[in-house]
Amino acid sequence: MGDGAYTGTYTRGAPAAGVRPEEIDTVIITHLHPDHANGLVGIGGKAAFPAAEVVVAAPEFAFWHDDGILSKAPDQMKPYFEIARKSLVPYHGKVRKIEGEVEIAPGIRALPAPGHTPGHLALRIGSGDANLLLFTDVIHASALQFAHPEWAIAFDVDQQAAIATRKKVLDMVSADGLLVAGMHLPFPGIGHVIREGNAYAYVPTPWPAL
Repeated sequence: MGDGAYTGTYTRGAPAAGVRPEEIDTVIITHLHPDHANGLVGIGGKAAFPAAEVVVAAPEFAFWHDDGILSKAPDQMKPYFEIARKSLVPYHGKVRKIEGEVEIAPGIRALPAPGHTPGHLALRIGSGDANLLLFTDVIHASALQFAHPEWAIAFDVDQQAAIATRKKVLDMVSADGLLVAGMHLPFPGIGHVIREGNAYAYVPTPWPAL
């Protein structure tokens, strides 16, 4: 199983774990921004993971493939539509579109987290008593948005929805003491969220010095 948010570094990390591209059977795309989906395409425009099914939220697929939305998008955003579409071309017939909160595979549950993009997903990953929430791009600027969850970024398609999602997710993980991981968190990228008044703080997991 692959993770769409890490396909760009797969060629460096996976060989060390003894995993080959043709052994990946599922790639979950949390959203179709270039830094999460470009690694789906390999040399010559072919599928980087030839045996894989790609899982993406149905609202995410629909948004980036809607010509009406594309025609009204600002010029600086239009290349993002082309990139999103091209990333899935090599997987024609092997794209699974999901709706709502569903289990994608044993131990991996998709949680809709809209706002950054319409079909943006968080992933709850668990085994026994061990659980982690991969909240993907709910947070971009960790130094700012934990303290100010009401602050959005220009790349959020729907800023108000992104703010509402961020507050909901941070409230949940802080109340539950859930281990979290995010794509734009500083190294090591995993930790816990604690409540501080009307805001939050991020406590990274200690990383042993080598």
